[in-house]
Amino acid sequence: MAHLSVFVRTALSTMLYKKALTVSAAGRLQTSTGQVVNMMSNDTAQLQRFLQFMGFFFVAPLQIVIALVMIYQQIGNATWVGVAVMIVLVPVNMIVFTVVNKYRRLAIKHTDSRVKMINEVLNGIRILKFYAWEKPFRKEISNIREEEMQALTKLAYVQAVGFSMILLSVPIIQPILVFLTYIATSDEPLDSARAFTTVALFNIMRFPFAFLPMGFLQYLQARIAFCRLVRYMHLPELGEYVVNGAHPEDTDGTGSISGSVVMKNCSFTWSDLIKYKESTEGTTNKKKVGKKKEKKKSMKKRTKGKSETDAVIEVDAETSSLSDLIILKGVSLKINPGSLVAVIGPVGSGKSSLLSSILGEMEPIGDSKVYLPTNGNERHVSYCAQTPWIVNNTVRENILFSRKFDQSRYDEVVAAAALSDDLAILPAGDATEIGERGINLSGGQKARVALARALYSKEAGLLLLDDPLSAVDSHVGEHLFEECINGPVATGMTRILVTHRVHFLPRCDAVIVMDGGKIVHFGSYDELKEQGVDFGEEENSEGEEEMVPVKGSEEAAVAPLVTIDQKEKARQKEKGKNLITEEEKEEGEVESRAYSRYANAGGSCLFAGFILVQGGGRAFEVLSTFWLAYWAEMEITNDSNYYINVYAFLSMMGVVALTVRSIMMAVHRLRASRTIHAQLTNSVLRAPVAFFDVTPIGRVLNRFAADMDKIDLELTNSLSQGVNTLWQVVGAIGAISMATKGMFLVPLVPLSFMYYKIQKWFRRSSANLQRVTSVTNSPIFTDFSQMLSGTSTIRAYRTEKQFFEQCIKSFNVHNASYTLVQLANNWLGLRLDFLGGFISFFIGAISVGLKGNNFISAGWLGLALSYSIEVTGFLKHGVRMIATIEEQMTSVERVLHYADNIEPEAPETIPDKDPKEGTWPKVGAVEITNASMRYRDGPLVLRDLSVSIQGGEKIGVVGRTGSGKSSLMIVLFRITELSNGIISIDDIDTATVGTNALRSSLSIIPQEPVLFSNTVRYNLDPFYDKTEEELWTVLEKVQLADAIKALPSTLNEPVAEGGENFSQGQRQLICIARALLRKPRILVMDEATASIDNETDALIQKMIRENFREATVLTIAHRLNTIMDSDKILVLDNGKLAEFDTPSVLLDKQDGIFKAMVAKSMVRKSGSSNSLRALTAV
Repeated sequence: MAHLSVFVRTALSTMLYKKALTVSAAGRLQTSTGQVVNMMSNDTAQLQRFLQFMGFFFVAPLQIVIALVMIYQQIGNATWVGVAVMIVLVPVNMIVFTVVNKYRRLAIKHTDSRVKMINEVLNGIRILKFYAWEKPFRKEISNIREEEMQALTKLAYVQAVGFSMILLSVPIIQPILVFLTYIATSDEPLDSARAFTTVALFNIMRFPFAFLPMGFLQYLQARIAFCRLVRYMHLPELGEYVVNGAHPEDTDGTGSISGSVVMKNCSFTWSDLIKYKESTEGTTNKKKVGKKKEKKKSMKKRTKGKSETDAVIEVDAETSSLSDLIILKGVSLKINPGSLVAVIGPVGSGKSSLLSSILGEMEPIGDSKVYLPTNGNERHVSYCAQTPWIVNNTVRENILFSRKFDQSRYDEVVAAAALSDDLAILPAGDATEIGERGINLSGGQKARVALARALYSKEAGLLLLDDPLSAVDSHVGEHLFEECINGPVATGMTRILVTHRVHFLPRCDAVIVMDGGKIVHFGSYDELKEQGVDFGEEENSEGEEEMVPVKGSEEAAVAPLVTIDQKEKARQKEKGKNLITEEEKEEGEVESRAYSRYANAGGSCLFAGFILVQGGGRAFEVLSTFWLAYWAEMEITNDSNYYINVYAFLSMMGVVALTVRSIMMAVHRLRASRTIHAQLTNSVLRAPVAFFDVTPIGRVLNRFAADMDKIDLELTNSLSQGVNTLWQVVGAIGAISMATKGMFLVPLVPLSFMYYKIQKWFRRSSANLQRVTSVTNSPIFTDFSQMLSGTSTIRAYRTEKQFFEQCIKSFNVHNASYTLVQLANNWLGLRLDFLGGFISFFIGAISVGLKGNNFISAGWLGLALSYSIEVTGFLKHGVRMIATIEEQMTSVERVLHYADNIEPEAPETIPDKDPKEGTWPKVGAVEITNASMRYRDGPLVLRDLSVSIQGGEKIGVVGRTGSGKSSLMIVLFRITELSNGIISIDDIDTATVGTNALRSSLSIIPQEPVLFSNTVRYNLDPFYDKTEEELWTVLEKVQLADAIKALPSTLNEPVAEGGENFSQGQRQLICIARALLRKPRILVMDEATASIDNETDALIQKMIRENFREATVLTIAHRLNTIMDSDKILVLDNGKLAEFDTPSVLLDKQDGIFKAMVAKSMVRKSGSSNSLRALTAV
């Protein structure tokens, strides 16, 4: 069954993996990454555990029936009393199972919510650090965890009382009732042979009765897990509305690569309209979310009830109209083969959705179809997403993307994507591991890697580019446009380019203008100009900071990207190949420290108490059996009531001890789970960002999902069984020794030595094998969670097979280690069977050898034989339980490793040094003195930087990739600590105050927008500190109020995981509004308007100038016009201060870096920088 269970779990996991690659956008709205990861980690494991127990469902009833038949042969009709007890317990058991099922489902629901929240926190850890939100989000996680623990508490007590008191006590109660019935109804005395045979048979029934409740519990949990998997497998999949070949009305009609991209009056949505109709038909008037009372609710209350995913569906069903759900409306277009078409429009107009509809990612309405060019019978599409999806692999593998390596084509696309110099300075070149989500690369580098990937395939007939130029500077953008998008590497491809850079439009074959999900204009640039379409070129005098030198550019006025000393470069080369650290694992047996920490987490006195109570219960069992032997030996028939009453009292005391033990065990388990999870959460949230740079999210999630599941549900039960087995063995050996008057002690010494050596050998290898099994589990979660975030890209490139094969490899490695665990168990079982058989043989030999001898009476020999039958099974089960406990204790080890060994950031608060809230900074003056900084143990990225910024100054920060712009912002917030130097704000050294005081006093608008799955209001004001009026005011300021008002639930409109139901630009505007609500004295804008159209960008810049007149503003910008009206420009080069002065002064500086940047941005216009110079007077 062990091998079958592994096979089933692998099959289910791979089915989940395959399904995740086909689930539609509507299906993703009905689940979350955390929930899917939870199914992969816990639900499949639950079904595996059930299959391992399934054999007991067939064997246990058979054992019970055979034992009852044999008991009937001994004591006749009195047996029916025992059968009646079992029948009476059937409805009781059904009630217990129903209640257990209810609370288990509730616990799983909250577990999904917790894992989902943690997944979002891990993905948005940088924004949490920037905004000093660790403590509030820790509380949010704690609230969800508390709801989960409440369900687990009810589950634990039902199990303790229901299973332990009712089911496990049955084999103890049955003999009492049977003997009482026999004495009352039978004319024959209860002799020793009959009594001990009956007791032995009832003892045989203990194992099946002990395993039946466990088996039923495993069944209930497996049933819930199976239902969840079935529901997920029934989620809607991508519709087959994309047709490979020519449209019937396409006059070309060849179906070859020369075919057109055609859409005829097509409409698309991200929702499942069929489910929408069903839900609205059955939905009565329900109260909407977000009334005044809701604002005042605690975060705990806000997480109660349905999961956030359910809330999304419910709100849609209650408040949305059909038209609200339609994203693209009546789209008709025909894009000629080989042409270059630009798509422009304001934020939220449907540009990215248009590309998604062409990819087949949306839900078609009616008979909407997209006709694509094909190469033979297969279409080849390349796709560059707006947020580049970078896998945790090398640069080369990210470009190849599972395709065959072609050196000439590879070199061609690397050069066209302006990556040659980047690869030259990376520690290991294109073999450098760039980390999960590309953390080793800048935003511009990630965009160029994704663009190189899109261009690598020569077979691609269609190239879909979702605003890749927004992440690079103007002259690199010029190079990418001419060499990549409109260059030789794209020859013959049909290209659809979403862009905000309207100066490229004259060089495109056609332009699509979108607004409100419709194509409002479509034609050539000249045609649209004649129709009076305003492209806003006058506002597009733009440039950017990322000065990547383009080979052959005569304008290159700056040095290569990052100048690294050759020795330093050589030193870093090997190190750079592997950014992600290997997962740690202990060696040898599980240390006693893990056991003591677990015991202390739940209360060491409670832990010791339940061990002693368990031992007491076993003592009463042994005493009851001894009393039975004494009674049989005395051969007293006229005072049976006295003896049976004593026997019943001793037996019932065992039942009481069993019940008390179960309750104590439940209390300890719940306390330990609370404590350990809190320690893990606190440690992870206090970890520096550097930890997350080298640790895959899947590895961390594995601790919160699979490892915590074992601690929550399995470990204490296994400990209880282990302790129970220990006492059973001790009691049985003691009883046998006393019954045989010490004769059993003769073989006991060598048997104990053999037993010790066997379990020692087994535990040493088993513990290591279990650790390897746990470690090999992490890559599965890492690959899976990574894949979930990039399904659109994987499907676009048709690389599902390659990613699935990688998944299979990870499973094969994990299954190989698990198989070794099972082989070790088989090795153990063979040897323990031999030892148990020898014990029974020895007792049998004594019985035969002493036949007719009065040295040991028949009653005591019967007792010894009875316990010898028990001890064989308990010995075998005992070592197996030791192995199981150690396997589950490795989860405690792994969790405690994170709780104890992650080096935390600087203190959140320093009571004696932290300024009072709201009193600092008052002026916003920033003084940077000799600041140096490095990431981890890499080279310095800031080198002796000194700069003085007066309070209220507006500073534009520019420089090429690797110059230290973002690094400057990171040290300002102390995301990474300085290696040397001082940063002071209003004459207070930022290193002397707590991180919470510092970060909550600043505000940043990051380059990558991060939204959490809750409501719009929550994402603006997660802790409900602001009034509704304040929220609408900032939304008005960022030009998003109309879009939010148009939503069915306005501020209470649900936000999908990752903000998927909002465009990239809308997400960025929400993040800008979030920063404005904080009203900081110092505001940092890190390329904040890169995903926003020019008109909105200009309005945002104007709004910031008006609302932050007295605040200090540091701006890293892609468009030079957004910083030309700054008070000063800070130019960084190789981590050093290159230039720092007013824009006008820097524009007059001969051979100046900033002057060269402005000149490059203006080459395409008039060859001068006069228009940008004019902005300096604003």
